[in-house]
Amino acid sequence: MRRILALVMIAMVGMVFSFYINYQVQSGDTIYSISKGFGIPIPVLLDWNPDVSISNLKIGQKLKIPFVPGIMYKPVKTIALSTLSKLFFVDPEEILAVNPSIGSTISAGKEVFVPVGKVNTSFTQLADFIWPVYGSISSEFGWRIHPIYNKNMFHTGIDIKADTGTPVFASRSGKVKYAGWKSGYGNLIIIDHGNGIETYYAHLSKINVYVGLYVEKGDFIARVGSTGTSTGPNLHFEVRKNDQTNDPVAYLPRTNTYVMRRVLSE
Repeated sequence: MRRILALVMIAMVGMVFSFYINYQVQSGDTIYSISKGFGIPIPVLLDWNPDVSISNLKIGQKLKIPFVPGIMYKPVKTIALSTLSKLFFVDPEEILAVNPSIGSTISAGKEVFVPVGKVNTSFTQLADFIWPVYGSISSEFGWRIHPIYNKNMFHTGIDIKADTGTPVFASRSGKVKYAGWKSGYGNLIIIDHGNGIETYYAHLSKINVYVGLYVEKGDFIARVGSTGTSTGPNLHFEVRKNDQTNDPVAYLPRTNTYVMRRVLSE
C-alpha cells in the first residue's frame, strides 16, 4: 500500500513535470554514490543515461534521475495493460498508479513509465533461479537445425521470444563477469553466481551493468534485442556449471503464473 501511495504522488508530479529530474554531476560523484544518494539502482541509472559509464562520468555532466526506480517502456505493438505488467513482473495497479490515463491497452510507440524493483519478490524467496524475461520459448536446449546456418548444431541455451526493449532481469544473484560484445552472442552479459555456476544473457539491445557489479536476483539488468547471430528479437539464456552448458529449464521454476510454461514438455 505504501508503494502504491508513493507512486500516486509521483504520478501527480508527472502530470505537470517529467518522471525524472536533471542532475549535474559534482566533484567526487561516482555512479555508485549517485545511485546510493538517490536510491536508484545503477542499472536503472544507466538505462536512463545510455551515454554514461563508470569510466566517463565528468563534472558538470547532466544526468536524468527518475523519481522512483523505474524505466520508460515503449511497446512495439499495441498491448494490454495486463501483458505489460507481466513483462515487468509487477501488478497492473502499480503501473496505473504512475500512469492513470493509459487505460487497459497501450498503443504501439506510446511511452509508459514502469516501476521496477525486485521481480515478484515473494516468489523469488522460494526459487533458486527465476525467469529472466517474460515471453515464450522459441528454441529449446540441445541439437537443432540452426535457423541461419541451416545445419545440425548444438544449441547451448534456450531462446525466449520477446519484443525489442523488453526488460531482462538477473535470474540469480551474483557478480557481473562480462558485459559487452561477443561474436555470435551479440551484446552479452555473463553473471558469476559462485560454485562454478554462470548465466548468459545474449542478443541484448541494451546492457545496463558493468563488470564487477553485484546484482541481486530479480534486478533489472538489460533489454531484449536481436544483436549478434539472431533471426529476431529474443533472449538467448544459458546456465553453465564449470563451463558445461545445462538445460536452463531444469533450473527454472514452472509453477509461477507470471511466467511462460515450457512449450514442448508441459
